[in-house]
Amino acid sequence: MSHDSDSIFMRIAIDYAWNFQILTLPNPAVATLVLWKNTIIALQAHKKAGTPHAEVLACKEAFLYLIENDKKSKKLVIKTIKKQKDKLVSLKSIKEHIKNTQDANELHEIIKKYHSNVFKQCVFFITLGPCNHYGKTPPCINLLNAIKPKRIVIANKDKTLKSNSNIKLKSNISTKKGILKNEAETIIFPFTQWQKNNGFTIFKIAHHLNGNHKGGFISNENSRIFTHNMRCIADYIIISGETLRNDNPLLDVRFASGFYKNNKQNKYPKILIISRTLQKNDLSQYNIRNREVEIIDCMSKIPKHGLKIIEGGFSFLNSVIHNISTLKENQIDCVEIDCIMGYISPTLSNWHESYYFNNDLNNFYLAHSINLNNFWDNQIKKNHKCSSYKKNNSNTNMLYYLFTKNNK
Repeated sequence: MSHDSDSIFMRIAIDYAWNFQILTLPNPAVATLVLWKNTIIALQAHKKAGTPHAEVLACKEAFLYLIENDKKSKKLVIKTIKKQKDKLVSLKSIKEHIKNTQDANELHEIIKKYHSNVFKQCVFFITLGPCNHYGKTPPCINLLNAIKPKRIVIANKDKTLKSNSNIKLKSNISTKKGILKNEAETIIFPFTQWQKNNGFTIFKIAHHLNGNHKGGFISNENSRIFTHNMRCIADYIIISGETLRNDNPLLDVRFASGFYKNNKQNKYPKILIISRTLQKNDLSQYNIRNREVEIIDCMSKIPKHGLKIIEGGFSFLNSVIHNISTLKENQIDCVEIDCIMGYISPTLSNWHESYYFNNDLNNFYLAHSINLNNFWDNQIKKNHKCSSYKKNNSNTNMLYYLFTKNNK
């Protein structure tokens, strides 16, 4: 297989990994694609911390495909089952067990026990080097060593691998590294920032094409689901007093999928309100009155640890940036914005045709771009750069972007 072919399949994996960006923190967003005889038989990603990694989920999907669609693979697994001499185990019971379990340890063990070398013609494309240590889940390197795929292609090396670990990929497994390395490194920016700071701060903003956030719909179902999924794993949501007074937001997780809602037993993140005039007694008239809320007057009061989502418009964003700059000039320690995530609706809030688009937003597909620097430079400080940030491939009205700090 040529280098160009490797890049094509790796790009598919990278694009898929974007679907779960931020949602995997404090773990990296990682995807794995499995190719068998020039057919993609698995494409999976790590979805949230504590759940199976991308490699394990891809092994699960590929294993099920092979024993259901390839007669030779099916025979090999049946032969292995017979050798076990366990009358309670059958091909059907193994398939059902693999399909139904989400436990990483169980998946590791059952695939290692019954793989029967059906992966020997498979090529694995992994966006980040497989983990080599025991955490909440077993090392993925152990599983890959057990199933012995034909080849493993890795985009980016995991620089956080445990230095004292002796677990490595077996030398007889062909391995290629560095395919689309830079693109793969962009995906794990939130993870690498978390590793440095034990936390990550994201500013979420939504607006029309002309920069206005008022007049007509901006978000739709998919963008709301993703935002609420993020809130499920967040430690703090931060808004301004003006947002509270003007919008009276719920700041809940009602649109989140159950997969993410269960992450913290439906516990909502703590709300921080930046205001110099708001008093605790004022909260009784707002939707967040029964939530854990703290009123602060400065960015220096925001904890550095954990995932923090700041929600607001351009005026609040500029105010936050100015506050951070002032604190830094006075050598006062505070959090910094790690990235700016923008939902951009393909509508103009003051355009008479907006009504048509607002009623047909689901016909717009999500896209990401690295070519909007000039547009955003008119809205925010020039010390931020644009990096592509893709959410998913489903219908949505949003163009979705991630702006990361320029550390050069």
